[in-house]
Amino acid sequence: MKYISIFFIIFLFSCNSSDSPQPQQTPKEPFEIHCSQPLPVFTLGRDSNPTKVQEKALCECIWGSLGSWEREVSEKIAQGKESEVSKMQIQAFISRFGKAIEKCGGMKQ
Repeated sequence: MKYISIFFIIFLFSCNSSDSPQPQQTPKEPFEIHCSQPLPVFTLGRDSNPTKVQEKALCECIWGSLGSWEREVSEKIAQGKESEVSKMQIQAFISRFGKAIEKCGGMKQ
């Protein structure tokens, strides 16, 4: 379950919203964000390359955007304790986590 949740979160945020075809080139790995706050590791787009300052600010903004139950779920996912969280909470968290990333400018970095 842990890997499914993390994979889903990574997949959700690494999708490119551009409809135009991209030229053939060596695919880059999506930029992984590792926060000091208990947030799951997540990715930004393949062309993202935020500075350490931007990465820290993004993490702080996301954490600040989450409510108490969302923080609890986030912490359990980050610690690999998804079995302690209901499927409904995980689904709701993924949606709110995505909105927090967008609100905090993660889709623009």
